[in-house]
Amino acid sequence: MKKLWILILALLSSMALAACADDGASEGGGGSSGGQRSGSQDALTIVAATELMDLEPVVQRASDDLGFDIELQFPAGTLENSENLKLGNFDSTVDATWFATNRYVNLIGASDKLADETKIATSPVAFGVWDEAAKRLGWDTNQPTWADFAKAAQAGDFTFGMTNPAASNSGFSALVSVSTALADTGAAITPQDLDRVASTLEELFQAQTLVSGSSGWLADAFVADPEKADAIVNYESTLHQLRAEGLPIQVIVPRDGVVSADYPLSTLAQPANPNASEQVRQLADWLLEHQEDIAQTFRRPVEQVSNMPAELASQQAIELPFPANQSVVDELLFAYNNQYRQPGTTMFILDASGSMEGDRIQALKDTMNSLIDGSAANLVGDVSLRDRETVTLLSFDDQPNPPVTVEYNRDNEASVDQLSAYVDGIVASGGTAMYPALLEALNGIDTSNGIPSIVLLSDGEANFGPDFRGFTEIYNGLPEDKRSVPIFIILYGEANVAEMNQLAELTGGAVFDALNGDLEAAFKEIRGFQ
Repeated sequence: MKKLWILILALLSSMALAACADDGASEGGGGSSGGQRSGSQDALTIVAATELMDLEPVVQRASDDLGFDIELQFPAGTLENSENLKLGNFDSTVDATWFATNRYVNLIGASDKLADETKIATSPVAFGVWDEAAKRLGWDTNQPTWADFAKAAQAGDFTFGMTNPAASNSGFSALVSVSTALADTGAAITPQDLDRVASTLEELFQAQTLVSGSSGWLADAFVADPEKADAIVNYESTLHQLRAEGLPIQVIVPRDGVVSADYPLSTLAQPANPNASEQVRQLADWLLEHQEDIAQTFRRPVEQVSNMPAELASQQAIELPFPANQSVVDELLFAYNNQYRQPGTTMFILDASGSMEGDRIQALKDTMNSLIDGSAANLVGDVSLRDRETVTLLSFDDQPNPPVTVEYNRDNEASVDQLSAYVDGIVASGGTAMYPALLEALNGIDTSNGIPSIVLLSDGEANFGPDFRGFTEIYNGLPEDKRSVPIFIILYGEANVAEMNQLAELTGGAVFDALNGDLEAAFKEIRGFQ
């Protein structure tokens, strides 16, 4: 049954991605609701989290009823949008925000950027468990606790995937949920609580076999390889939507509590439209009056409705408190990355060909050194290399160069110095033996431990060794464990975009756009997948 749905869900995903690509081409990565109305008020423009795309038809109906255009833009997920809000990137350019939560906005000190907020619905984080695994573990008839998940993980009976909590709201909400539930104090998690529950958190996260920077990629990877994990963590609404489409999963909310998305619609303190405050109030009122429409998306309405889906009513969702300050969040994220989770096995394949000479090679070195020395971070948390992570650096020009491999530890100066010396010693020259370098990486990477991945940085087309067709032929003959390693590609310069997209699709990775030279930002994003 699971294998059947690989093909079906892949088709659905391709159609969805194509639709998103079309939107991005015409709207600069955004979407819109409502048409142009002659003589109407200025359009209300809302920056929304990507997980709210399914609400566009609802917003369209609101626009028709209210008599003004409403444009939804989807530049990124909740965490990245919150960071951009703090940086002032939305000031006087849009009118409102609609994130999964404003908790991050408050946490990073950006609450002054918003004038108000109205919570529209809730959706707790939950596990989407393959039917067969849920039945095997007895969770199809019994709502388990976080401790039950950890016990099954410790026994080797359960594996799961989750987004990186430093990159995605669903992952961070899950991390806060399990930590707070296990502490069982009735209050927000504290550093002292973390010490008490650390061993149980390690038991749980040692069973994490999938990680990603986005919920969409995580779901795609889960469906594409059903043997990779027994479950994924995502929003309850998203999981129920997948189930409604036919994916054979049970949606399970841990019985002892979760942190939920609450979807606050908020007016900017400095909106582009002078009518924004009134328009947001009208839209918020309309959404609260049409909670039946919200319920149909498998989100939990904040007002009582008659059409509450039975799937939601059958499981309680106890709301847990959110951390009170940034220092607790920093400590929790650091512990997850460097103590609780499965350590990564990461290979960075670095283009040192002649076309990298000058600013490009310096940008590459600066970015790699920020990962190595621990200075790579965003407003939510550290995205640099992690303790216990096995890191290999392999540069290439017209042939693969000798690599360096270390078990990274930021307190171990020798491991840091080895990596730094390798990066600083790169000299750009020669041709581009990209595919020989990738084949050497695939053959050499250890797939027996941790979460393996390969990152390719290249600005040019392969001109030494096999071409993409030749690489594909060799790749298809590799053992299955090697073909399960995703290759993430950072594109910049004159890279062959079409071919790199094919490479990512072949290997289950993803392509990141660094054509404008912002390699540091690209690396910060990709670390969410490792």
